[in-house]
Parts: sequence; C-alpha cells; structure tokens
Amino acid sequence: MEENKEVFYGQTTTTILEKKNFFRDRTINHPIIQRVHTTLIEKIEESKRGRVYQVFGPTGVGKSTLCKRVKIEILNKYHTLLQEDKGIIPIVSIELPSPDNGKFNWKDFYRRMLKEMNEPLIEYKIVSEPEKRKDKRYIPNHLPSTAPELRESLENAIIHRETKIILLDEAQHLLKIPGAKAIQDQMDAIKSIANLTGAVFVMFGTYDLMSFFDLNGQLGRRTNEIHFRRYDLNIAQDVREFKSVIYTFENHLPLSEKSELVMHWEFLYERTVGCIGILKEWLDVCLIQALNRKLPSISYEILKNNAPLPSKALKIAEEAIRGERDMKKREDDSYKLQQLLGLSKLMDLEDSKKSNNKTKNKEVGKRNPNRDEIGITEKEA
Repeated sequence: MEENKEVFYGQTTTTILEKKNFFRDRTINHPIIQRVHTTLIEKIEESKRGRVYQVFGPTGVGKSTLCKRVKIEILNKYHTLLQEDKGIIPIVSIELPSPDNGKFNWKDFYRRMLKEMNEPLIEYKIVSEPEKRKDKRYIPNHLPSTAPELRESLENAIIHRETKIILLDEAQHLLKIPGAKAIQDQMDAIKSIANLTGAVFVMFGTYDLMSFFDLNGQLGRRTNEIHFRRYDLNIAQDVREFKSVIYTFENHLPLSEKSELVMHWEFLYERTVGCIGILKEWLDVCLIQALNRKLPSISYEILKNNAPLPSKALKIAEEAIRGERDMKKREDDSYKLQQLLGLSKLMDLEDSKKSNNKTKNKEVGKRNPNRDEIGITEKEA
C-alpha cells in the first residue's frame, strides 16, 4: 500500500475531503427504516392502480433517505426494461418546496414534475379540447390557481411514459393553504391524478399529513398511511437498537481512533429525540471538525459544541409526541369501534383458540429450535 494511505471498510482514502465524503455518503439500514421500507415496498408492489400512500413521522427521522432508497430499489427492479425501452420512466421523485407566499403553487408543482420527466417545451403546453382526446379523460380544475394545460400535459406524460410510481417528498407543504375545504381540494387533486393515470402516489411528510386523514370517505378509501416513528426511550428494544445505530456509525468514522460515542448515548438521544436523520447530520459536522483539526477521534467536547440547540430538539420532541398521541387516539378509536360492533369479543375468542392449540401441540419444557444470539448482531446494526 502506498505511503500515507489509510483503509476504512475497504475504502482507501488519501485526503480529508475523501474521508468527509466517505462518511457523508454513508447510510445504515437500521431496524426502524428497514421495517418501514419493507412495508412500503410490499404495499407498492401489491397496490391497486391509483392508490395514494402517506408516510409520515417526525422531522429528521429519515423520510428523505427512505424516499431515495425506494426510488433506487424500483429503478433496479426495472433495470432490464429500461435497457429495452429508453422512453419509459417507471418512477418519478420530487421534493415539494415550501411556498414563498404561504400558499402551495400548483403551476410550480406541474412544471417541476414535467421537468423531472424530461418533457420538452414545458412553457408552451396548451390544453386540448376534452372531446378531442381518444380516452375522453380530463382532470378537473380543482383550484383557480392551477393551469389546465400543464395538468393535462402531466397526465399525458405519466400515461405515455408508463410511470407506475410517483414519490412526493416534503408533502406537508401541500397543506400550505388556508381553510379546511381548500386542504381537501389539495388532496382531491392528487387523488384525481392518481385515479386518472393509474400511478401510485407516495407522499412523505411530517405529522401534518395526518390532517388529510379526516377528509371525505371516498378519499379515505384510496389512501393508506404508514407511520415512520422515532426510537422511543420508553421501549427497551428501541433503546438497544438506538445504541446499535450509534455503534455502527462509530465504526464507520474514518478516524484513527475509536470515538466511544456509545458512552454518550443519552446525550445523543436527548438532542436527536431518537431521530436517526438528525443524528447522522450531527455526526457529519463533528467528523468535519475532527478532520480539520487533525484529531484522532470525536471527543465529547466536539459532540457538545456541535449539538443541535435544545430549543430545536424541544420543538421536534413536542411535534413527535403530539403526533404519537394522535396516533394512539386513532388506535383507541379503532378499539372502541371494534367493541361497539362486537368484534373485540370475537377476536379475543379466536386468539384464545389459537393459544390453546399451540399449548396442546407443544411439549412441556421443550424450547423452540432457535439459536441464541450474543452481543450486537450484524442485522441489528
């Protein structure tokens, strides 16, 4: 090996910049994101045409990372087909910007979508007469600010490019519009495009997306919600998994000495509220400072100096706990509904029968044939 070169997990690095980029581009497949990813992919693959899914959770939990992973997996799945037909675009992903004037801009949304799909002459799109279209389908103009010509062009692009999946990151910005009726119109517009084109929409956003849940029944039947939660200090398994994530990040730091980050897991949890996205950004900054100062590891002092402000962490914690309480209320409402309809007794009876059958079929004192695991496993990391 050449002089002054170091190897970190199969990567030969020679400069500070390479080390920074090595860790910055590093993501880990931690347990919660893996569970949400698996659930979402299963739903997409088994989904009916025109379904709308919502993935919501606290700020910094890793929704944007999940969005990128889903896009990569879908593109890999369609790799052979893409080689055969360069014209198709199986999946499109965009981030919705926060509106400048406080109101979501549909014209800007359509332009961004068309640009992402490489549609030519976006500014010269004109609307055709509905009766001139062979399929006779037409997306209604839900909001005065929308542009029919751009909306129709987007619909045509989705159909002709054979786009199956559309990912919308930071989808809570759709709510940036006054009035409950207007919010319903926002979701109706997304639902309409999904219904008319057959594309599956996946919206990634904060707990604000839960505002869409109480809309009309027809909309509710076409949407499906996935909770991307944080690591919860009140759940013992979550604490173990959070420590495992810290340990994994620590082992991938391109530094000459171990940083012993797990020793400070409580402080790391306090300022990240259990959100891995925030933890990763924090460690990125700490690594840059350690490398610039030619330090062998990330010290507690560096962690403390670059920690997210308590006020920021408090705001995220309040948002997360409020969202989790709303989720708990919905679960309670579901149980009350089951009780009201008499379903809870029926389900308890079925569970009791299954439990009795398992007891009868199992020999007393005999363990199941599972191998015990010791320490932190690769899967947990």
